[in-house]
Parts: sequence; structure tokens; C-alpha cells
Amino acid sequence: MGFFERAEIRALSEKLLALATGQGILLNSVAGRELDDMLGRVGGVQPVGRSARRQLTERGRAFLTTKLAQAAEAQPWSGEVALAALGGQLPATINGATLSGLWLRDCKAALSPSQLARATELGCQVLADEVIRLRTLTPLRLVDQEGRRHDMTFAINLLGELALPERALAGLRGVEWQGRQLVTVENKGAFVDYPLQEGELLLYVPGRNTALAKKLLPLLPESLPWAHFGDLDQRGLEIAAELAQATGRPLALWLPANLADYLPHYARPLSRTSAEQQGKIPWQSQLWGRASGSAVTEVLNHLMVNKCWLEQEVLVSARQWQSWSLG
Repeated sequence: MGFFERAEIRALSEKLLALATGQGILLNSVAGRELDDMLGRVGGVQPVGRSARRQLTERGRAFLTTKLAQAAEAQPWSGEVALAALGGQLPATINGATLSGLWLRDCKAALSPSQLARATELGCQVLADEVIRLRTLTPLRLVDQEGRRHDMTFAINLLGELALPERALAGLRGVEWQGRQLVTVENKGAFVDYPLQEGELLLYVPGRNTALAKKLLPLLPESLPWAHFGDLDQRGLEIAAELAQATGRPLALWLPANLADYLPHYARPLSRTSAEQQGKIPWQSQLWGRASGSAVTEVLNHLMVNKCWLEQEVLVSARQWQSWSLG
């Protein structure tokens, strides 16, 4: 940033230019002393009588008028222009932090919608470069854009799961999997400790961060039944509803058959007294209203009436699970 592009220097300069004959101002601030020093070097400032106040000479008036006009004409710094001057160009895909560093000189700064739109206009896709994790005991193949099939069974058996980077999803045409039930899981502990059965495919979808799940789910067969396994609280149901809407599938929860048995042991009040419960909100709506009468809706009604919630991790000890439709 140039000297006369600084807001405090511009303000002091304008005050000096606006002074009537015989008037003066003090230049005793940090910015004022800097300006006084610069004007003094060009013979542009003089004291008012014997005071410490300053006024412009004719040379100083001409000097400030010229410098302020030049600063007004100066274009703001542009990362896009700087990159072009260095002979660089954006790749087809780029991490958001990298682009913020190049365009904003700060990798932690948030890109504005207009900046993201500009990147798209330049043919550049901005990514967070997260991964989506899968667990299954049933053979799974990835189909690339050329139609080639890549068996992931060995990798999953070796590692216990498959982690797909965000950039890899763009290169896939589909996911071949012949199981019976797709389950999205909200919390990491529940995802890794869930008692996985043959024919089940688990996707780790952390909290409201559903972006990668929305990209992966369309790659799976449309006929595949889906249900969500998350905390039984207002936010947990809202996340399930968002996923159902995004994928065009009926809203359903994946829960133990004996869910009600867990209430007297693990239901917790919706207080915010402990750090792990921060962010818990009161029940606000009955998303399950059209599916009344089932065991799961009775549990949800009980939690709502008693202002409680149920953490999903405590359910992983169950051995019989099923999909509960919420209409």
C-alpha cells in the first residue's frame, strides 16, 4: 500500500488542504509525524506563528494535491493481476487456501462469492480437499470416466475402510456395490465402531458437512435403500432431512431394533452445562409427524416431551439394526 493510500495520511492531507489562511493543525500522531517529515523534505509545510501547529506552503499544497490525485487513480492490489505479472496461471483444480494465498495474500482469508465465481469463470474449480470415508464388507468397485473398473476390496480389507479424496470423486463415473443398505453416519466414533454386517455400506458424513456425501451418493445405484445414523436430537434429524432432500431418497433413520431400551440408561437432558453438549438446541419440530405410531416415533416423542437427546455412540453395542422410515 502506497503512503498516500493510507486512510490516516489521506485524512490529514485533506485537513491541511482545507485550512484557511493563518490556520494550522497539530501533526503529533504517528501518521502526522510521518507526513510532517515528508512535507518538510520538500519545503511543503511551515509552523503557524510560534505554535506547534502546521500549515501548507504553496509548494506543499501543490505536492499534496498531486499525490492525492495519484493515489485516487491507483488501482487496488489484485492477486489475479500479480499472478499474471509473475507468469503464473490457475490450475484446473485448486485448494481454497492456496487460492486465498494467491489472490488475497492470506491463505486463511475467506474467498467471497464473487471471487469464487471469477475462479469458475477462469475454468478453475475451488476445493476444500477433504476426504469421505467408507466401510463395507461387500465387494466394491470404482468406475472411472473411461468405464474402467477398479476393485477396492483388497484395500478395504487391508485398511478397514476406504478414504476417497474430493479430487478423486470428479474422476469417477460410478460406484459398483451390490449390497442391501446404505447408511450415512454423523460421528466418527460411531462410524468406526459400528458393528458392520455384510451388505451394509457406511459413509462418514461429519455433522452438517455433507458436501462430499452429496457428490458420492449420486454415483451409487439409485435403487439402493438409504438411512441416516446420527444423534437423536433436533440437529441430527435436520441433517438426515437435508441428505434425504439432496439425494431424492425417503427420509429414514438407521437405528437399533431395541432403541427404546436405551432411553432409561442413556437419554440426556438438553442442557449446555458440559463442553460436549455445546450447540445442542431444543426440539423445534416433529419431522416424524407423518410416521406416527412406530417404535422410533415413540422414542422421538419421549425425547421431545422430556427435553432430552440420545447420543449415537452409545447405540453401537446393539446387534440388531433396521431402517425406520419417517415418511
